[in-house]
Amino acid sequence: MNRKELFKKLSVCCFVTIFLLTIIAGCSSEDKKKEENSADESVVVEEESVGTIEAEENPIPEGKVQSPFNGQWIPEEKGNKRPVALQINNSTAAYPQSGITQADIIYETLAEGNITRLMAVFHIYDSEKIGPVRSARHYYLDMAANHDAVYMHYGGSPQAYSYIRQMNAPNMDGLSWLDGIVCWRDPERRSIPRMLEHSVYTNRAHLEDGWERRGLRTELEESFTSGLNFSTKETVPWGQRADYITIPYSASYTSSFDYDFETKIYTKYHSGELHMDEEAGKPLEFTNLIIQFTSINVIPGDDAGRREVAIIGSGDGYFISAGRAIAVEWHKADYASPTVYAEKKSGKPVTMNPGKTYIGILPKGKEISFH
Repeated sequence: MNRKELFKKLSVCCFVTIFLLTIIAGCSSEDKKKEENSADESVVVEEESVGTIEAEENPIPEGKVQSPFNGQWIPEEKGNKRPVALQINNSTAAYPQSGITQADIIYETLAEGNITRLMAVFHIYDSEKIGPVRSARHYYLDMAANHDAVYMHYGGSPQAYSYIRQMNAPNMDGLSWLDGIVCWRDPERRSIPRMLEHSVYTNRAHLEDGWERRGLRTELEESFTSGLNFSTKETVPWGQRADYITIPYSASYTSSFDYDFETKIYTKYHSGELHMDEEAGKPLEFTNLIIQFTSINVIPGDDAGRREVAIIGSGDGYFISAGRAIAVEWHKADYASPTVYAEKKSGKPVTMNPGKTYIGILPKGKEISFH
């Protein structure tokens, strides 16, 4: 082969090599663009997922309806049953309490001094002993009205009695002609010095007896709507981790909750100790936790240092479930309207998991901790 032919052959080889390299580079560039587009799409999906992650819808069982108080399936004939809201003594001296694990919703907020009181909302229950029942505070009437509930208490503050008259609030007062009908005193506690105020108890039979004698409505209002929006499927809030939550009401009263990933339940502690129910023989457990921040102040001139707690109005808070917490806003328009909760970021109504709910109402500026 002469030099001219050799040069011609080399030129062809070079051209073919360059052509193939160009094709390969083009393919690589195209693949890279596809990968970048794919990555961009995954980012968009993640951004759009802020809020909640939901599992598949569960079928509606025949003859059942979803409870507006715990989101679980209950017999259809019990769906319109009116609940009762019990004022529960939460003084450490009154521990342990009885029967309150059967409540669908438990509220906690400050009373006078550094103590808190509970209000337990019961819909379908059969506990033989619930209490100890304590005296009314006016702001708990606003909480009971959230659920169209009959409010049961033993005595009350001047503000509570005034508000009951003003709002014509449905109530059963054990410190009245209903004493011995709607409630009783535990003889063992009554015999212990300084335990008299921690000795009042009730149960379903006593409550139903008092209810009938008072002639109170037994079914929910036709126009009733619940501020609690329950899903029929598992919902995980798209928020910060919340495996252990501490809520400091005061220097001596702290509520904390420990999350179990297997049961998907929060167990309640009171000032570092399990918050036990003596009747049930187990601690209080919740699926959902709601924290509301609001104005809480001592009433000027009140001789017992009683407080004003703003339940009607609006404010910030948290919704906590399934080991996650999201910021929310709450709003209650008036006495008869339910408190509604919306995700702060999206404005969408909070979607809760079926199960029991704890609602803690704290002064603005209080810091709760998540671990």
